Amino acid sequence: MQNEGLIDTSSFLLAFFQNDTIEEAAKATDSARETVINMMQGFWARLPYIAVGIAVFVLFLILGSLIRRVVKMAVEKSGFDPMIASLIARMSFFAMAIIGFFVAAVVVFPGLTPGDLIAGLGIGSVALGFAFKDILQNLFAGFLILLYRPFKIGDQIKINNYEGTVSEITVRATNIRTHDGERVVIPNSELYMNAVLVKTAFENRRGNFVVGIGYNDDIDQAREIILDVLDKSDVVSSDPAPAVNVVELGDSAVNLKVLYWTSSLQANVREARDVLITKVKSELDKSGIDIPFPQRVVYMQN
Repeated sequence: MQNEGLIDTSSFLLAFFQNDTIEEAAKATDSARETVINMMQGFWARLPYIAVGIAVFVLFLILGSLIRRVVKMAVEKSGFDPMIASLIARMSFFAMAIIGFFVAAVVVFPGLTPGDLIAGLGIGSVALGFAFKDILQNLFAGFLILLYRPFKIGDQIKINNYEGTVSEITVRATNIRTHDGERVVIPNSELYMNAVLVKTAFENRRGNFVVGIGYNDDIDQAREIILDVLDKSDVVSSDPAPAVNVVELGDSAVNLKVLYWTSSLQANVREARDVLITKVKSELDKSGIDIPFPQRVVYMQN
């Protein structure tokens, strides 16, 4: 009898909890159904506003495209760099797109005010600023490079261990084609924050090389021969005039430093150096002036 009472009690409790579970599941189902029905009713009620908002946003995008073209043409006619014109035109398009988004949002959600949008945009801008700090830094640096133009496309520059010709300047990075035919992409923030050597900033730049003559040779004669080579060369500029200076009394030779000006392009610099060294060596040999190699005298003692 005791066992039968325990079984009846367990059955009663099990049925009670099952009934509660079924009732809770039914309530949850009804609540979810009502939520979905309300969402669908709200969506269908707001659908005309959404359609109008999309139409307004598309209209602002079309207007932004027209403004972008007009701004680009106006800036280019003003004599600015085409990259700056493209950047300003793109910024005007983005500005119109943002304004269109604000207007469309107010149309879709009538209770939303521009102040709420601006406040939300401010908080979002701070978060995005921290998340994309490096990207934004490169964008601002690219804009300043395009605006102040410390160098331009076609210039030959050197930064850190990279040297070559600027092939493209964008708002994010600058592309350089090295003298070995390789491409280097340098973030604009590095170019703006670090020292950059612009080798073609001026029409001419100075080149030099050292020639050693023997201690028994006449320095003035050697200087005259070298200057004659420089004066007759087509790759050397006459203004400023070339010069030959004694710079060192070396262990085996008197070293003369040859200074000259040539075109600032790297290809012309290499060509001028090759032509001048070859011609100077030939003329000194013809005049009997020795170009000594390092020598060492060894004394043997018993």
